[in-house]
Amino acid sequence: MTYIETLKQKLKKEKYAGIETADFFNDAKRLEEGEPYEYVLGHVDFCGAYIDLSLRPMIPRPETAFWVTRAIEELKTKEGALRLADTFAGAGNVGLALLVNLRNATVDICELDPKLKEQIEINLEKNGIEDGRARVITASDIQGLEGKYDAILAVPPYVPYDALPDLDKEMIEHEPHLAFFAHDNGHEFHKILIDSAWDYLNEGGTLYMEADMDHNDAIREMVEGTKWSKLEFWPDPYGATPNVVLRK
Repeated sequence: MTYIETLKQKLKKEKYAGIETADFFNDAKRLEEGEPYEYVLGHVDFCGAYIDLSLRPMIPRPETAFWVTRAIEELKTKEGALRLADTFAGAGNVGLALLVNLRNATVDICELDPKLKEQIEINLEKNGIEDGRARVITASDIQGLEGKYDAILAVPPYVPYDALPDLDKEMIEHEPHLAFFAHDNGHEFHKILIDSAWDYLNEGGTLYMEADMDHNDAIREMVEGTKWSKLEFWPDPYGATPNVVLRK
């Protein structure tokens, strides 16, 4: 069985209860034409949160869920109410994961693309998040944040523009490029976060930030001489250490 046929069978089971309807055959054609499975299915699970993809945000990655799960387990050890922020939010999947798994948390969710505010609000409703627990902000990086937070989580764009030809065809043709690319060899937003997030954190607060596996040396240089008390690199599921943790 080919890869596409395997995806068709998976889609038939997950979306159509095993029944070959006219809509199924339309969706099968979308798969044949190279559309990502997640868009055809229409949603993904992310750390227990249901993430609708109807407005076609960047597809949440399992690699991101891997470190977000670890961050959630760490945040569960903190006492009292938590005030958290999800920046560069896309579909809002990181913020939704925090809200679903941390009942004592409120989350400010920031995303630059104004159409994704609607996507995030759809996902808040689908997950039954109570009014007052989330604030959705249309803003770049940390510009929409106010006050102090116990943690800031960020999945910023970090792909250098000259790497476009090396990306998967599905990513190039179907996912929003705004979510991928950054200047300064991919470090444009890492630098903003390293320079500014400290001011938005409570004492003992943490910045959790996704990067690429070859970014560690550059990030060490960016952190050197700053106020951050500790820098950690957390592993991904494959043993590389691209995920950055900065402690205040």
